[in-house]
Amino acid sequence: MNLKKQFTEKIITIDGPAGSGKSTIAKLLARELGFNYIDTGAMYRIITLLALENNIDPEDETKILALAQQSSLELENSPADESRYTIVRLNGKDVTNEIRSKEVGAAVSIVSRLSGIRKYLVKLQRELSKHGNAVLEGRDTGSVVCPDATLKVFLTASFQERIKRRDLQNKQKGHLIEKQAIKKEISSRDRIDSSRKDSPLIIPENAVVIDTTNMSIKEVADKIKRFYYERI
Repeated sequence: MNLKKQFTEKIITIDGPAGSGKSTIAKLLARELGFNYIDTGAMYRIITLLALENNIDPEDETKILALAQQSSLELENSPADESRYTIVRLNGKDVTNEIRSKEVGAAVSIVSRLSGIRKYLVKLQRELSKHGNAVLEGRDTGSVVCPDATLKVFLTASFQERIKRRDLQNKQKGHLIEKQAIKKEISSRDRIDSSRKDSPLIIPENAVVIDTTNMSIKEVADKIKRFYYERI
């Protein structure tokens, strides 16, 4: 089955730490190549929102997983609206904005390191990747979710640049957060993502590593497309 999938669907995975430009680049590539866009991080945010709305401790894996398995999670591409490129529904309700709240952002790193949650969502992500050509974006898409992807990319950037980008992103969304708090958040995410037992953030085997610190969005996207066309 894996061999058949490798030849029928073309998959690009984009991994990297917070603020490296994954979401922006993945959306642009999906739009320009006509691929589906799969935001794996949004799926962890949905589960986190589910836990918070039901007053479940973010570390209570058993209760969160049981509730998640009884719930409906939907991701829908909407290329015409860049601000809502992925429309997210939880049990039929549009929660696209809710999953980006400060509360969800503060708890998602705790929920995402739970082994049972990761295994559950990886299974769903693999199913989504079978529904046509796709760009998957996250922290383990090339190493765990789709290790046989057509092209695996790992984006990085300097720590200061990542703080700067996250600050700009927050301001564009109307979220006024002190830079010191952003620095603390990114440091925490880096530590948790890299040290968790299940699916840690690593550079996938045979991945193309791109330092985006001094590159424009277009430069990064064009570079990835060149690698992609070479692979196919």
